Amino acid sequence: MKKLLVLCTVLFINTLSAQHIYKHRKFFGGSFYINSDALKDITISGKTTDKYGNEYWNNSPYEKNQGGKDIDVRAKFRANITYGYFPMDNLAIGSRFIVSSNSFNQEVDTLYLLQNKSFDLTVGPFVRYYIEIGAQPYEIGAIFIEGAYQYGIGTSEDNLRLTINDTISWKQTESYDYTLSVFKAKVGFCWYLSDFISHNWFTGSLLALEPSISYNWTTKSDKDANAHDRVQKYRGIRFNIALVSYF
Repeated sequence: MKKLLVLCTVLFINTLSAQHIYKHRKFFGGSFYINSDALKDITISGKTTDKYGNEYWNNSPYEKNQGGKDIDVRAKFRANITYGYFPMDNLAIGSRFIVSSNSFNQEVDTLYLLQNKSFDLTVGPFVRYYIEIGAQPYEIGAIFIEGAYQYGIGTSEDNLRLTINDTISWKQTESYDYTLSVFKAKVGFCWYLSDFISHNWFTGSLLALEPSISYNWTTKSDKDANAHDRVQKYRGIRFNIALVSYF
């Protein structure tokens, strides 16, 4: 009888492991990430230059003749919540909610300093396809490919300062709200944790650690101080580590 119970338990665990990316399964998790997003373009009312023919501020790629230094970008806080569902084997759809806070500094010739702080909230759908690694019931994980779209709102504050002879001669603060949209292409690995950890004492859940890398196309739209439509475009690579429960 004891041998039969042990055998049934082993079969039960293996069945859970083998079916977590199959039809009608679900998953839920959260993550943090670091990024290299850089500003590529600014357009105001659809134009990239002002009335004098000068190009609007652009920090990437850095051009020496513009007299500016590369921007120091610091991600202060990033968190997201993800929920997914498998309408068919190995294919998942779902939604993601992201909260992020950023800051950066730009210094020009040690005289001019621009400090920016922003806070964003975005939400949107994603679709993901899994390719399992290893034969059942000994699979170690799965590679996944994902496409996603996010839309949301944000608020930003710019602090500008001009320093001459170590004395602040002029400063200005400007705050504005904006909308943003993000397209994302991602590839990652779903690493199944051990049976002891992942099945949480046979409750049916399987935990997975999911490192990934994505490329992001981000567009921010707002109105500048002169009520002109301003569009900022960012491009960059993002590294992400998520802890996800499949059930």
